[in-house]
Amino acid sequence: MHLYKTLKSFLYDQDYFVDLWKDCLHVYGIVDIDTLKEQKIVLTLERFKLEINGENFRVLKLSKKEILIQGEVSEMKVLR
Repeated sequence: MHLYKTLKSFLYDQDYFVDLWKDCLHVYGIVDIDTLKEQKIVLTLERFKLEINGENFRVLKLSKKEILIQGEVSEMKVLR
């Protein structure tokens, strides 16, 4: 359990982070959601926007600063 707490503390001490695995995408540090469609999501973070393209997107969880999206990600772009 000590390793889990250390890792969690390290990750959540950052301004933002993006985790991608299997068919899920987790983004921490979001400020706003600009676009939320089945094939395109644009998230505003503090210093940039993140555009995510793919298919069959659906939001599994959403909180004040983070989002968990299920779907097939084909591309991610940082927009300045």
